[in-house]
Amino acid sequence: MRICKILCVFFVCVLLSSQQTIFADELILEKDTQLQKIISQTGFRLLNSSGYENRITFFYSPVPEPKIKINNRKKRVTVTKGMMMLVDDENEIAAALSSATSQIIDNQSGFFRRFSVSFSPRKYEIKADKKAVDLMVNAGYNPIALINFINKTNKEQNWFEYNIFHHNGTERNTQIYQYIYEKYPLFIANNEYIENNSYQNFLYTTKNERKKARIIKEAKLKRNNHKK
Repeated sequence: MRICKILCVFFVCVLLSSQQTIFADELILEKDTQLQKIISQTGFRLLNSSGYENRITFFYSPVPEPKIKINNRKKRVTVTKGMMMLVDDENEIAAALSSATSQIIDNQSGFFRRFSVSFSPRKYEIKADKKAVDLMVNAGYNPIALINFINKTNKEQNWFEYNIFHHNGTERNTQIYQYIYEKYPLFIANNEYIENNSYQNFLYTTKNERKKARIIKEAKLKRNNHKK
């Protein structure tokens, strides 16, 4: 009789353990489903607001490594779980997607454009960042979030690690800030991210770079005005 009781208790524990595992899996699945919906809805909002007619699909992957994968052939953007852990709000999700989306849009502009992008990725990386700002503004997102996102995720190489194919985070953010400063100054003036730690870090570490960018821009404007 005692053995029977022990066996009964054992089977009940196994059953409860199995149910808990299933329930945990359901919770994980539900969270992944919600993230997939957020990514899809944000991606389509970026496309639709700018009137982009070709299809691009947006996917979530439960991979822990922080990555955004771009597949130009399939017109697909995939955001991993690790990358989603680094975003703080919907604007930063839009920032992650807009940067990748703008690269796909550029690559779909024709064979010669794809050829140029392949051989001059640094040039088109900055162009894609500026396009990402436009996508975000058109969709009603705050483009300052793109600075925050890159500041948190983009590598910062030393001078001896100079990458001939990609800019480091400081270079990209300086160009993005300058573009917002010139084209969408209200976001700089009424900055909801002014107390954000990531944005404050950007301001603190790129003061000289931002000043140089403005000096160069002002010199170009004077030169163009003089020609007129």
